[in-house]
Amino acid sequence: MAWVFTTSGQYIHFDVLVSNENVKQVDRYAEQYLASLGVKVDNIKQSRCDFCHSEIANPEVQQNIANHGHSIIRL
Repeated sequence: MAWVFTTSGQYIHFDVLVSNENVKQVDRYAEQYLASLGVKVDNIKQSRCDFCHSEIANPEVQQNIANHGHSIIRL
């Protein structure tokens, strides 16, 4: 789970879901997601990331992880 505040004041909250094999890639996936929104990492004032839970993913999330190594859920 990540909470990001941009220097322009935008608040973005999202989950990066990965398989156990891709846990070390979470930061990279989060940066790619933010870049897709037009947010550069150097424009982030504050961020937080927690590994808060583990559960079986729904079929759509499983397919995204299988195809891309991760799935992003904007909250």
